[in-house]
Amino acid sequence: MSLLRSASIILVFVCQCFFFTNAAFGHPASGIVVDSQGHVCFIYSRHGVMRIEPSGNLTNIHSDNGGHWLALDAAGVFSKVTPKKFERVTPDGAIPTLIFASGGAPIVVGSDGNLYYGSNGSQEESFPPGAMTVVRLSAAGHQDLFAPQLKSKLAELKDGITGLAAGSDGSIYVATWNGILKLNGDGSIAKILHPITVKDCDSDPADHNPANASSPLLRGLAVDAGDNVYVAATSCHRVLKITPDGQVKSILKAERPWSPTGIAVSGKDIYVLEYTNANGPKEEGWYPRVRQLAMDGKWKTLVTVPPESPSASNLPK
Repeated sequence: MSLLRSASIILVFVCQCFFFTNAAFGHPASGIVVDSQGHVCFIYSRHGVMRIEPSGNLTNIHSDNGGHWLALDAAGVFSKVTPKKFERVTPDGAIPTLIFASGGAPIVVGSDGNLYYGSNGSQEESFPPGAMTVVRLSAAGHQDLFAPQLKSKLAELKDGITGLAAGSDGSIYVATWNGILKLNGDGSIAKILHPITVKDCDSDPADHNPANASSPLLRGLAVDAGDNVYVAATSCHRVLKITPDGQVKSILKAERPWSPTGIAVSGKDIYVLEYTNANGPKEEGWYPRVRQLAMDGKWKTLVTVPPESPSASNLPK
């Protein structure tokens, strides 16, 4: 590996760490989830949590100036507790339950009912959110390091966590700027696909930083029942499908200024959260839309929040 290439990778890794420790540095939200009743919830950056009803109506269910990630607790394990370091945004006892992360570290509720989140891995600091490993949190408040080998592996790859998803078999999938890792239910590393090359990448470096030009910035992440992985390649304006045998294909090519940031899967339907100017600062304008790939293979737009729309605080609740 050339010294220039090595320096570029190190710069990217430093930028990742800064991204996850300083929310003001900024990227728009990746949080989107879909419940069994067909409610699509997503984060509208600097406004709060929005919900698309099955009728198509858009409502604001939680106002917040921050926010990056949402987790769906379908069984309601956290329905009467507030998880450490995060926020429950659904009413006490409401099932399914929504968990909200105001910072940059991704979260997901696993098939075992525990909450998994990105952390720096420091037990002395009670496992704060971060991008270096994955911590498991129970509804009773117990925390433990889920994947002891992950931190050293990510350091070896010079990469950091940008997304999480849960498999039906107890596995946890991890997105990084440049790849995907699968963790077994016991926390061991089952599979590594790194780096991932996006052949038709419409390159748009994160933060307009040339040091990030070689990275697709894989962010929102979801897994279907067949272990197919869907991931937002934000800096390529693409959604990728990765089959269990490692084949990578673009299934959505977003036109600029739109770029995918979040993915949700419900049955055979795929939902994508997109933002305008997702690879630039908020001053360029971050406005979301949600698209769905239905069973007929066609993409349709469920909702768009354009610049001329009223702020989310004025939308009906």
